[in-house]
Amino acid sequence: MNYFELFQIPVSLSVDTTELAARYRELQKQFHPDNVATQSDAIKLESMQKTVEINSAYNTLKQPLACAEYLLVLQGIDLRNEQHTVKDTAFLMEQLEWREELDDLQKKPDEAVISRFQSRVKQHYQRYFQSLEQQLADAQYHEAADTLRKLKFVRKMKDELDKLEESLFDL
Repeated sequence: MNYFELFQIPVSLSVDTTELAARYRELQKQFHPDNVATQSDAIKLESMQKTVEINSAYNTLKQPLACAEYLLVLQGIDLRNEQHTVKDTAFLMEQLEWREELDDLQKKPDEAVISRFQSRVKQHYQRYFQSLEQQLADAQYHEAADTLRKLKFVRKMKDELDKLEESLFDL
């Protein structure tokens, strides 16, 4: 089942999370296993499977990068467990520089430098995400796949910076 059809929402990267959450609650209420507790094992199993599907769909659609990855799957491009790597040399060089900067910050932490670095990474994330949205809207799926790969790198750096900040400054 198509997750967007399951939740009866438009196929888009810009999912209305309020509407998604409301539909999720409706579906959970409708298919909750407690509703069929006195039914046959087959019906209980079916209810359980539907609940798992609803949870998986909800978790996918509420997370923008997972949603983008799912949109690409719908177009026949599956990035899950792929071995394909980003071939954009400028992007790769930037990632190496970021890694070195992160290593330096781990050795010699500076709150102001970390904050500026986080801002730069956040700007890159937003720029790539806007590109991804446009590429998906324009049905440029292979370009969107490359942008999504880059976004995953950037998100990972963002997460590592957040962890570094938390560990160094007890946030």
